Amino acid sequence: MLALYFTTNVVNAQIFATDESKLFNPLTDDITKRLPNLRVLIDSAVANSPNVRIEELRADYYYMEQISAQRAWLEHFSFNVDWNFGKWNFRDRDELTRIDRFYFSESIRDNYALGFYIRFPFATLVDRRNRINKQKKWIEISFAQRDVNRMFVENLVVDYYNMMIQWQNYIRIYNDYQKFTLIQMQYAQNQFLNGEIAPSEYARLKEIQTRGAIEYQQAISEFSKNYQFLEILTGIQFNLINVLR
Repeated sequence: MLALYFTTNVVNAQIFATDESKLFNPLTDDITKRLPNLRVLIDSAVANSPNVRIEELRADYYYMEQISAQRAWLEHFSFNVDWNFGKWNFRDRDELTRIDRFYFSESIRDNYALGFYIRFPFATLVDRRNRINKQKKWIEISFAQRDVNRMFVENLVVDYYNMMIQWQNYIRIYNDYQKFTLIQMQYAQNQFLNGEIAPSEYARLKEIQTRGAIEYQQAISEFSKNYQFLEILTGIQFNLINVLR
């Protein structure tokens, strides 16, 4: 029983030592020094974006359509080979004697035929270049849309990254403000108990202190939200544990 208890404590100590390197405190640590740099985050988000990927796939598809348009003239050339084998039964009339007699005969035969033809509509000749150019334009449109989607993803990464930094700064500001209002509230409580301030003034100071605590928790929540958005957008698990969460 003692050995089991000792082993459990050793395992827990090892886990804690491992996790301690992942601990992050927004009040003392700088988030920009714990994450990959912004350029890496942007490149990863672009590579991870399904909207960018789908336009690349669409461009590949239109390129295949362009190849098909270039080869479409081959559809007007045809080479046919037919071969038949079987038993045929015939009911023939004797045309020489002009007598209404019919004779039945049976024949086993096979036959084959070879054929080749060319059929060219004028539209194939006249509109061929235009059809190929239309497919090329679809490729250009897909690449342009891909760039639009890429720019949108890049802007999202920059926004979430800067908002995360901004909310970390707010956490520090609201933390200092919360400490100040807490001290002020303790002083006001003593004044209230000694009858030095009115209940209305005490309630006003309590409201200020409560609002500061709410804003502090909101800043922590917004920081975590933008941090998670960055993880989803970039496809990277940062694996930091926010001690204020």
